[in-house]
Amino acid sequence: MHLLVNGTRQPLAGEIPVPPSKYHAHRALVLASLADGTSRIRGVSENRQIRYTVTLLRGLGVGIRIKDDCYVVHGTGGHYPARRTALSAGNSGTTLYFMTGLASLADRPVTINGQKYFRRRPMGPQLEALRRMGVRLDAEENRTPIRVEAHRPCGGRVRVPGTLSQWISGLLLLAPFATGPTTIEVTGQLNERPYLELTVAMMRRFGLRVRVADDWRRFDVEPGQQAVATDLTLPPDIGSAAFGIAAAALHRSDVLLRGMDRAEGGSGDHPEFHFLDVARRMGVPMTPEEGGLRVRHDGSPLKAVDVDCRDMPDMLPVLATMATFATGESVFRNVAHTRLKESDRAAAMLQLNAMGGDLDLSGSTLRVRGTGRLRGARLSSFNDHRIQMALAVAATAASGCSTLTYPRAHRTSYPAFVTAMNSLGLSVSTENESIARRTRSHDRRPIHNPDHAARSTLPQWLRRRAADRPDGLALVELRAGRDDRLTWRELAERVDRTATMLLRSGVTAGDNVAYQLPNRAEFVVISLAVLRIGAVCCPVMPFLRERELAQVLRQSGARVLFVTDRHGTRRPAEELAQMPARERGRLSQVYVLPEDVGPAGIPVPTADLTWHDWEQALADTAIDQDALAACEPTPESTAQLLFTSGTTGEPKGVVHSSGHLVRAAAMEIRHLGLGAQDTVWVPSPLAHQTGFLYGMVLALVLGVPQILQGEWETERALRALDEHGATFVQAATPFLADLVKAVKDSGRTPRRLRIFVATGATVPRGLAARAGRVLQAAVCGAFGTTETCLAALSAPGDEPARRSGTDGRALDGVELRITDGGRLLPPGLQGCLEVRSPTLFTGYLDRPELTADAFTEDGWYRTGDLATMDAAGFLCVTGRVKDIINRGGEKIPVAEVEQLLFEHPAVEDVAVVAMPDRRLGERACAFVVLGTQLSFAGMQRYLEERRLAKQYWPERLEPVDALPRNPIGKVEKFALRERARGLRPHPVRRSRQSMQQKGTR
Repeated sequence: MHLLVNGTRQPLAGEIPVPPSKYHAHRALVLASLADGTSRIRGVSENRQIRYTVTLLRGLGVGIRIKDDCYVVHGTGGHYPARRTALSAGNSGTTLYFMTGLASLADRPVTINGQKYFRRRPMGPQLEALRRMGVRLDAEENRTPIRVEAHRPCGGRVRVPGTLSQWISGLLLLAPFATGPTTIEVTGQLNERPYLELTVAMMRRFGLRVRVADDWRRFDVEPGQQAVATDLTLPPDIGSAAFGIAAAALHRSDVLLRGMDRAEGGSGDHPEFHFLDVARRMGVPMTPEEGGLRVRHDGSPLKAVDVDCRDMPDMLPVLATMATFATGESVFRNVAHTRLKESDRAAAMLQLNAMGGDLDLSGSTLRVRGTGRLRGARLSSFNDHRIQMALAVAATAASGCSTLTYPRAHRTSYPAFVTAMNSLGLSVSTENESIARRTRSHDRRPIHNPDHAARSTLPQWLRRRAADRPDGLALVELRAGRDDRLTWRELAERVDRTATMLLRSGVTAGDNVAYQLPNRAEFVVISLAVLRIGAVCCPVMPFLRERELAQVLRQSGARVLFVTDRHGTRRPAEELAQMPARERGRLSQVYVLPEDVGPAGIPVPTADLTWHDWEQALADTAIDQDALAACEPTPESTAQLLFTSGTTGEPKGVVHSSGHLVRAAAMEIRHLGLGAQDTVWVPSPLAHQTGFLYGMVLALVLGVPQILQGEWETERALRALDEHGATFVQAATPFLADLVKAVKDSGRTPRRLRIFVATGATVPRGLAARAGRVLQAAVCGAFGTTETCLAALSAPGDEPARRSGTDGRALDGVELRITDGGRLLPPGLQGCLEVRSPTLFTGYLDRPELTADAFTEDGWYRTGDLATMDAAGFLCVTGRVKDIINRGGEKIPVAEVEQLLFEHPAVEDVAVVAMPDRRLGERACAFVVLGTQLSFAGMQRYLEERRLAKQYWPERLEPVDALPRNPIGKVEKFALRERARGLRPHPVRRSRQSMQQKGTR
């Protein structure tokens, strides 16, 4: 399910009721629960977080009932007669922070828990302060669940950082009920002071005494106080009204926010009261009138502002949206603590860049340069109510349609948000994905349903695109000095012409057609032409030389080959001409493509081969639609023969059907929520599955442009990302590392890039996390093989630690398991990774024995990888079975050691492999690419500091200029193992040597 928002240019009119303030409600309910007597709080809130506070208080024995529009709270006099020992704060951070300390006033021990994302919430400083006040609690790693003993606090002098006001408020609410006086001192930067002012004001209203220093950095509270029952009326919630004000500001409007007249004429004690001042400074025309606050204008422009967010951090998302439509540059300062909320709110609002905004986050400052107009996009709410509502308001003023994840997130604080927006004439609705897709006029086909998508072949998808939007951009090829473009009509025409040419060359359905080309438009054209007539694509990596090409030609039996006349310093066509005839298998016809414009350089003809100039042959061919219609392939037709990258030194031909390829692309599209607003950047070789399937095929099925980069040059890549608005890329570790370095060196962040799926090789977790921050995009871990296609993938909406810190979770329809000797292992244990998937390959070409060996008796594919999987299904690949280092019976966790070494500032790249040893069998050798000097002793000190078991330490550090990698970034460890055969461990001191003789190190 998604929240679907359609942009509109129509004026808004109507009125929306503003709910009561949740900030007042939380504090009033908590204080009323501690009072001696009955309090009445007028203004019942539908806010889910308030409901969690009410539920938790009831669990502590507080009588709370709702009568008409009033909470009737029967206070307990400061002693909670707990009814339950297990309490939940749900998804309310305020409930958690306020009630953790107060739970010590219960008459028996209680445990407080909450939703899973609270495991990321920082609570250490508050819990430490509570402990110093005498609260007896136990919390593993200072995270929920928290067990609180029944023991009244003793007070004392405590210090707490001013990072979050909720930490301080939680201490203040507890202090009057301690047995001794309490002094609370705030250290560091004080954020969110208005929230503290509200806490103190509400405490005083309930008869509690608090002395506050002028700078609000010291609080003195007397012990043994008694709260007094109170009746009060909750003011309107400015935090909710802000979204109505913002929506009215972005459109021509005549909107009344009912109930806001009390906020305008009141004391201004609402923590977000200053939002109204900022909105006025931005030029929002707000007029108080009887019954509410009216926003009326006919296109009034917004102005840029400079705001210190320490006092109203929760307003950052909606203000960032408004600033995107303002004239000039708005600056939001001191935003660091907003990144500790339900999500990293400052970073989350950078998604406006994907809509055409211009935001930059640097340190604790967010700068927003107004652009005036946005376009629809697929966005993540991060299950954060304020992020979702702020982005939804932005989407109402964008062109086209936007979709947001977690459609119910707004119910946490403003359940009536969708109703309120629609009442003004906007279009905001909760729809499932297929309905959302059908609203897009340009594409009504089920690309997000893999079962339906796989019923059409790639040529059929191409014809649909050409019919639906013939002049739409289909492909961009980055060339030296220029970029070549093809529309869908032009691409379809070239494909049909090339397919006719293949038929005239004698190619028939089921034939393997080989082509050795870099990433260029002709690769896409030839691939689709081969599929158009039911033949089989057999791409060859362009870097392969005569030996490897001969092997492909012999195994595939290809009779037609496409090559370039030049590729860098090489001459592929001439190399082929000089290859002995017996090495070329059944090859009989060669089409030569020029590296650039002009006729191709064809070598001296050979007797056994017919040579063609590609451009001339294509010009001489007229499309024969009747002949093409006679050989229409089916989804079950074999479509691809791809030879494995060969990190083991033994490439095998992997066979896939058309349906498998389309299904695999659609599965990723659905998992990541890709849509018509995306543009696919393809730096990965098209001749490898990453580029072929998750570049070319994915873009075709999705119906969006693909940007082909043939020669990897980082500066060109960074420039092309912005020039062509690329939003998605799937590529290997080296591409990610180079891009991060380029961004850091240049200071230019890709403005629209939002998802980078890192595949092909294990991505260092530190690099992935750093890349997410530097690129301001979601870096998603993934796992797949040539045989399985993608099997596991994280998503932008996953919590950051899992998004970039794992290899993802199983795609819908895929099953993963971890085994040891056929025994299924429980979560967390390392074992052999096995996959069962609807996108598994058909088999290895002409190798039935290898195909059979690849599967277990019950039909699961053996990946050859070692991995762990947690209880939530997130995968961590820890290495290859063949990478295991067995040191005297102790198996070394290679991936863990590599990850640790990669985090050393001197290490730019690392691979750990086995080094033969007579006594222990094997020892570990670390091959490292160094940016600065690192000695063997320095490595040992570093691993000691990281507390890595000494048995796992590499016993040789071998510097290299570069690690041997195949074109998709996988380290060729077989080459390193061969090199390690001639190496020996570094000498060690006698004392350590004697330890080694005991096998303990």
